[in-house]
Amino acid sequence: MQEPPDDKNVAAPDDTPDDLSVILGFAGMLSGGGNVDEVSRLATDHGWLDASGQLTVAGEQLARALLQQSGTRSAFRAW
Repeated sequence: MQEPPDDKNVAAPDDTPDDLSVILGFAGMLSGGGNVDEVSRLATDHGWLDASGQLTVAGEQLARALLQQSGTRSAFRAW
């Protein structure tokens, strides 16, 4: 007789985007849909990514704030 599967060992689906993709998406929106290099450069210039392309503390904070806004209507202006 087989035992039922242990639900504790089943991974829940993760539909939440990772912080890096949130930052790159936001930077892409600010850049007007530029290429990957332009988007990464913009995120680095704003201090959201370090020189190796990893999130900085500021990038993590921005990603969390943007994820908290998920489902709400927001308008951003780039000066």
